[in-house]
Amino acid sequence: MSTAAALAARSLRAEHIRTGGRSRLWTVVVPAAVGVPLVITFGIAAVAEAFARIPGQLSILQVSTSNAAYWVVTITVALVAVAAADGQSSESRYRAGEYVRLAFPGQWPVLVGRWWFYGAVGAVVAGVTLTVVLVALPIISPLVYGPVSIADAVGVRLLWTVPVLTVFAACAGVGVGALIRSPLGAVGAILLWAYVVESAAGYLPSGASAQRFMPFLNALYATGQDTVLTPPWGKDAALLYACALFSAIFMVAAAERTIRK
Repeated sequence: MSTAAALAARSLRAEHIRTGGRSRLWTVVVPAAVGVPLVITFGIAAVAEAFARIPGQLSILQVSTSNAAYWVVTITVALVAVAAADGQSSESRYRAGEYVRLAFPGQWPVLVGRWWFYGAVGAVVAGVTLTVVLVALPIISPLVYGPVSIADAVGVRLLWTVPVLTVFAACAGVGVGALIRSPLGAVGAILLWAYVVESAAGYLPSGASAQRFMPFLNALYATGQDTVLTPPWGKDAALLYACALFSAIFMVAAAERTIRK
């Protein structure tokens, strides 16, 4: 194993130990990343099924797999980025960054190791949450969500694109945490961008055109979910575009940290 890879693996182990026990990762962020999209998705499904079973309904508008995983993509992926940003920026507390600089001769492998850790955790969390949604929706709401399937073309695409996007969202989160170096500021920046800036951009002059290039919109479109606005390329290109933007944030942070060191 090369020196850089060994340092990255060492950083991964250190982050695993640091976040063990009752840390914010396991008591707040991961439960929210799983629970919030499940509660919203199944709550909507239960209400829709109740309306569909009212006597005298003339027709039922069924929902396909391309509309089933919206909340998993928009919430779970963003919260994995939040977890990574919080973990990275937490080294600014209690002067922990000083110990990191003494323990690691090279600083960018520290970021890589944290990316590996949060990317792996996020991919598992997103994959499990997505599987539960796609399997349970047709059972909970057969009249409305009966066409949803984990085995159709969209379901299969979701199963591999969502974990991939989650890994790169963790990459961006580590980058944001390294650049801002404040847990509250880093988390706020990600949530502000994901849930405010990308939506508010539509109200600017030519905002609809600008929104087509937003990373989270491209991430949603890349998974095969229906979107109101369509990026100016196909789904695979949208996936590459979103991952490239997330990676660019990480690379800027790694370069800045190396120069500062």
